Amino acid sequence: MAASSGKTPALDADPDPSLFSATVVAGLRNLGGIISPPLTKLLIANSLKLTLHPDATIASVPELYASNAACAKQSEYAVVALYALATKHGWDGLQLRQQLEKLALEAGTVDELSRVFEDSRKDLILRQVQLGHNFPHITDIQWRIVCDVKSSTSDCSTGVANFHINLGHFKTSSGERETIVEFVCNAEELQSLINRLKEIERHCHQMALA
Repeated sequence: MAASSGKTPALDADPDPSLFSATVVAGLRNLGGIISPPLTKLLIANSLKLTLHPDATIASVPELYASNAACAKQSEYAVVALYALATKHGWDGLQLRQQLEKLALEAGTVDELSRVFEDSRKDLILRQVQLGHNFPHITDIQWRIVCDVKSSTSDCSTGVANFHINLGHFKTSSGERETIVEFVCNAEELQSLINRLKEIERHCHQMALA
């Protein structure tokens, strides 16, 4: 029987293909190359905010999308997916770095992704505990129109119609409907949301055909 060396076993030589999709790998490889190093740092920081605070109103960063919006969006998705996977599998900063080095990324990108992950690992773990191991499964939508009109106590009215949207699902055990998220938006914001969802649908369709 061979004696144990007491060293931590090295990770496999090649990244597990079941962990990193082609889309994630391509998005990570954009960082530090197609997306400049300064913007890469900004994008990683913004992606972390989106991961930790998805329900918060996070200010947009237009400079990220000024030159190549498609690449920036793909890279944002890749960073969010990377941190979610790393947290799910209980990696520390060193294990994440080892996996990233197998993907032939820019050295500065590997440093920044590893540093940000290690600095925020406790917050990422807490966020995952709050969510569980699966994203919310939305199967139902309810909506109503809310309009500001004049009343007996006020002569002021904008006359603007807003949409109150409620996304939820039905529990398999009881059939009871559970609300996942509620929000209010105007007609322009609703149309923007619809366009983004259509964009996601087109992208998924293209990836399925690739």
